[in-house]
Amino acid sequence: MTTLVVEPTSVDVRGVLDLLDLAVGGSDPERLDGVRKRYLVGPAKLAAAFMEGGLVGVIGYQHTDYRDTYGRTELLHIATNRHWRRNCVGAEMIQWVEAQYPGGPIEAQTDREAFGFYRSIGFSIKSLGERYPGVERFQATLRPALFADPHWPGCGDLFDDR
Repeated sequence: MTTLVVEPTSVDVRGVLDLLDLAVGGSDPERLDGVRKRYLVGPAKLAAAFMEGGLVGVIGYQHTDYRDTYGRTELLHIATNRHWRRNCVGAEMIQWVEAQYPGGPIEAQTDREAFGFYRSIGFSIKSLGERYPGVERFQATLRPALFADPHWPGCGDLFDDR
């Protein structure tokens, strides 16, 4: 049986920066350097997904505590190795983040290309309009404890050897 393992990581772990480059569009070294610095100094955190000993995904997130509530967690970046896409790696990383901060919502701002992924795993989607010239952005929100719901539309156990 193949097991996916998600664990905290550092931006300096081999391959993590390459995956973050995918998450930010891969065309602006200055932007990637800014993202790298964000994870080095905090409060943003990173987790990585490993399958068969190799890095297959990375997720960046930041949790904000609010007085008398569970707080909220914002997904900052998420990327999966091209060879492992459509194998629930992204959903499993989000589930791992939710387990770190149960009870509060998980939010992500995304583009049209990725909002289908978020919708497919139970996020609600709201248009934020055209945030940049010609680019519509979307707010994706996952309600608290959705992953604990037995009817969650996630992946189930897709990591069996078939």
